[in-house]
Amino acid sequence: MSFWTTSVDAPTEFGADPDPGPTTEPGAQIPGDSDAGTPTSAARRKPWWMRLARQIGVIAVFTLPSVVLWWRAWSDGADSTVRCACLDPGQQVWFLAWPAYALRHGLNPVFSTWLWSPHGVNLLSNASATLAGLVLAPVTWAFGPFVTTTVAFTLAPGLSAWGCWLACRRFVSWSPACWVAGLLFGYSPFIVQSVAQGHLTGGLLVIPPLIVVVLHEILVRRERSPWWCGVALGVLVSLQFFISQEYLAMTAMAVAVGLVAAAVMAPRRARQALPFALRAFALAAVVTAVLLAAPVWYMLNGPQTIKGALWSGTQIFAVSMLYQLWSAGPYREPLSSFPSASGIGPPLGFVGSGVLVAAGVSLVVAWRRRVAWVVATVAIVITACSWGGAIFLSQRHLVTAGWLPWPRFWYKPILDDILPVHFAVLADLAAALLIGIGLGAAASWSFWRKVPSAARLVVLGLAAIAMLTPVWVTYRAPLVVQKVVLPPWFATAAPHVAAGSVVVTYPFPASSDLTAQPLVWQAADAMRFRLAGGYVKVPGPGPGPGHGVIGFGPPNSAIRTLEDLTLAGGTLNLTAVQLGHLRTALSQWRTTYIVVTDTGRAPVEAAALFTAATARMPRVVHRAWVWHVAPRSARAATGAQPATSGAAPVATPADVTVAAAAFRSCQARPPPAGAVASDQALPQTLNACIVAGSGAAGSPAAG
Repeated sequence: MSFWTTSVDAPTEFGADPDPGPTTEPGAQIPGDSDAGTPTSAARRKPWWMRLARQIGVIAVFTLPSVVLWWRAWSDGADSTVRCACLDPGQQVWFLAWPAYALRHGLNPVFSTWLWSPHGVNLLSNASATLAGLVLAPVTWAFGPFVTTTVAFTLAPGLSAWGCWLACRRFVSWSPACWVAGLLFGYSPFIVQSVAQGHLTGGLLVIPPLIVVVLHEILVRRERSPWWCGVALGVLVSLQFFISQEYLAMTAMAVAVGLVAAAVMAPRRARQALPFALRAFALAAVVTAVLLAAPVWYMLNGPQTIKGALWSGTQIFAVSMLYQLWSAGPYREPLSSFPSASGIGPPLGFVGSGVLVAAGVSLVVAWRRRVAWVVATVAIVITACSWGGAIFLSQRHLVTAGWLPWPRFWYKPILDDILPVHFAVLADLAAALLIGIGLGAAASWSFWRKVPSAARLVVLGLAAIAMLTPVWVTYRAPLVVQKVVLPPWFATAAPHVAAGSVVVTYPFPASSDLTAQPLVWQAADAMRFRLAGGYVKVPGPGPGPGHGVIGFGPPNSAIRTLEDLTLAGGTLNLTAVQLGHLRTALSQWRTTYIVVTDTGRAPVEAAALFTAATARMPRVVHRAWVWHVAPRSARAATGAQPATSGAAPVATPADVTVAAAAFRSCQARPPPAGAVASDQALPQTLNACIVAGSGAAGSPAAG
């Protein structure tokens, strides 16, 4: 009898007594095994549409808690509400909007020049979850990117829970145990925190448990042909690649640990399964190569590919901590940059005392089932990987341990893009399966079978409450959301500019200055224009944490100047070098419009900076300082015609030294630059002073 299945008549290698656990669902045993019984599945005789309807119903039930989690987004108007237009939630709005736009216009869904124009961004180097955007493209076309975002984040926990439910059913025949396992995984702190903070790749984890299902079919049941199993595994691997390559790599490592553990614990069964498995795995490799050869090349060698670690060495600090397994930390503290009243929530590695105890008890209860030991081994090894290179006994006490596995892979190519803390979610999956197996084993006890069904469900419900309550109380549900309010220029003028126009905005969007709002404005305007920046990962100018994809631009560069002004505001001591680089960048970006909104830390100073760079007064329209510069190179590159006549080229006549001196001189005069109250007109005094001091013509740029 296989170590993945149990039968009341099957002997075990962990004790002389037969395993009293229930069989898996009918048909789960190895064909021809005399201990396995006869596979008679009534479910397989049902029409396909009934089976599909059942699965959809299960997903709907598992999604109900997520509807509660996102209730404010749905009730306040999903077409104009998101978790936050800031940081990663704002970035995810764009990631979901781009594939729909690309499909409609025949563009590449994994590459875009609509950010960091004209060079663009390789979305396979980012946590873009491209598959979700492609699947939900009809929703985007019909209802817009904000509805799509809410749908994606609402479905993610439910789909993840459903995947775990399916995987658990491979090992457990008592259905209520699988429902508990699904809830434990789908609404684990890792997944809930991921969707709450805008990380769809960490919240949509339906593929890893489905891979478990196919592996069980290959190694245990073998009721389907190796062709079917190989194609299914190859397709699942390819689908996960387009959700997240990082989680695919971690899943592969967890699978490797499980396969080794299973082979060690049941070598005879492993040898029996080997011929079938080799055929299935070979076909899976062929299918994966066919489907992913081009995408993998594009990720590694395509345009705007990031060479080296995405995190520039900082990934070694993104670790889980031992004490966080049972300690939720200051989860009620406010989450910086998110809407007010948003709690920071539990750490990603949090499991909860109830779940820890339940997992330990489950291993004891199901100790005769080898699958329980395999799953427990995976959970332990993967948890150790999540700790990185040290064991944190408390916030201030750590112990370095040379035996921890992950430091051996920190700086390996491709693997150096993995954040160790993300292993925690695969440990959550293993723990959920272990608890499901334990509940299934307990349900097979003879005295338990004599208990009325209603009473058994009550006991199970109380056990589930004991496990889930210490975890779920740390969630802020429903999540706090906010209405997306576009700056007036982006709400009125932007939808009518020439398609493909390049817009330089203030605030300037970049990962280093933590600004994603312009990406949300662009998505809301149906990608009408390109942006000169972007809150995404792009290749940096050099190696090292100071110049990597999450670092700032080089000193005195245009990007660095705009990043500093966006992030910190304050007084800008503009030099001729900085101004010269900004003028060059505006030309290289093929800028069509410069738009300084009345948001951010220093909009008045930003307007003055662009006045010095263009040597022209802006027009104040729709609560923004606007320059329509539209150089000829931009029109030639985009094929777009100017939105208005009289577009002025990026200025070159004013000497940069004189213009920089005029900026500093005018800036020192009162009133001081800074934010502008919403009931005040946008000032032009500083801009007029700079134009006069630089000796430029000063006529307003067309807008």
